[in-house]
Parts: sequence; C-alpha cells; structure tokens
Amino acid sequence: MASHHTAGERPPLTPPPARAHPARSTRTGLLLAADPQRYLDGATVLERTGSHQATSVTGWARRLGSVRRLGSRPATAAERAPERPAPPTPTAGTAPTAPGAPAALAPPVDARAARAARAVAFAHSALGKPYAWGATGPAAYDCSGLTLAAWRAGGVTLPRTTYTQIASGTRVDWPRLRPGDLVFFHPGISHVGLYIGGGEMIHAPHAGTPVEIAPLNRLPYAGATRPG
Repeated sequence: MASHHTAGERPPLTPPPARAHPARSTRTGLLLAADPQRYLDGATVLERTGSHQATSVTGWARRLGSVRRLGSRPATAAERAPERPAPPTPTAGTAPTAPGAPAALAPPVDARAARAARAVAFAHSALGKPYAWGATGPAAYDCSGLTLAAWRAGGVTLPRTTYTQIASGTRVDWPRLRPGDLVFFHPGISHVGLYIGGGEMIHAPHAGTPVEIAPLNRLPYAGATRPG
C-alpha cells in the first residue's frame, strides 16, 4: 500500500549535491586549459555579470598578464648578475705576480757610494807607503796627494792641495760623515785624510811616518767635504 503523508508531515530532506568552490574550479580550469588566454577571454563575460567566479577569474587574469609582462621586458642592471672583470694579461717578458704579493722593486743604486768605496779601497792598498812632500804616488804620497789618488781611482778628479780640496764637493757635519769623505785638520786647513768609518781615517801624516790608519780625534778637526 502506498504510504501517504499527512499535512503535518514532510518528506525527509535530501542533502543537495556538493558544489565546487567557484574560485578553486576556476583556478583548476585555468591551469588545465590548453589556451589560458582564450579561457580567460571567455571568462570576462562572467565579470560583466558580477558573479563571484568572475571576480576570481579576473584576479588570475591580472596575475597572468603581470607574468607575461615580466617575461617580455629586458632585465634591469640591478637584476642582471654582475660581470666579473677578466684577469689582466701579463705583458711580454714579465712573470705573473701572485695575488697579494708585493711587486718586485729593483734596489736603488748609489753611484756616489760605489765611487767612495773604490776610493777607500785604494787608500787601504796604500797603507805602509812612505810620506813624501808633493808626491801623488804610486811609490809615496803626501796628505793631499793620497786623497787625490784615492778619489781618482773612484772616478772623481780632485784639486791638488788641501786648500782647494776643502772647497770642492759638499760640506758635511761631523755626525753625518760617511766612508770616503775628506776630513781636514788644523786652523789653516793644512792637513787632509780619507774617512773610512768608525771614527777613523787613512792619511799620510808627515815625513818619517808612512800612510796609516788613525783616529780623527788625534788632530784638531776643521771640517769635512763629500766628493762625487
């Protein structure tokens, strides 16, 4: 027998079928569409209707447009990776220098010091030779004759007498004396020797005494000059 419902009775409610979320379905359709742009163009009709789904689609359309514009424009200087400069190419005849290593510098050459060293070496070779007034060697020497010969061996020509030798070269104070400097004695500048360092000189003192090494403080000091 067919059942009947009274006026106060109602048939049981059946739950409506589940509806897909508009934004989620739109997103899925957009991702699965073979032509996203055509899909979005069609979806603009929904935007005119004011539906919630059209609003979601419009947002995705803006995102797609932004992505396309970003992909089409060239990268700015700040976005590009910095270029590393190429290492310098060593010139011909030079060896590459390791990073952080100091550049090799040629030692300075003191030509004057080399000439003075030759003068001092010559004076040492004359030790023990006799004093003779007016002699310039090689068998004997007087004081200015010895200094004349010594600096001639160093490549420098000096005047002949003590009075003229003190006027040649550069005047030097006692604390700044260097080997090879000419040192003068007595108030009348009547004697000269060759400074060899350590407060000593080589000189030809006087008749009867050969060329010798002596301290500067043995005689009354008058001044000094630096030849060369």
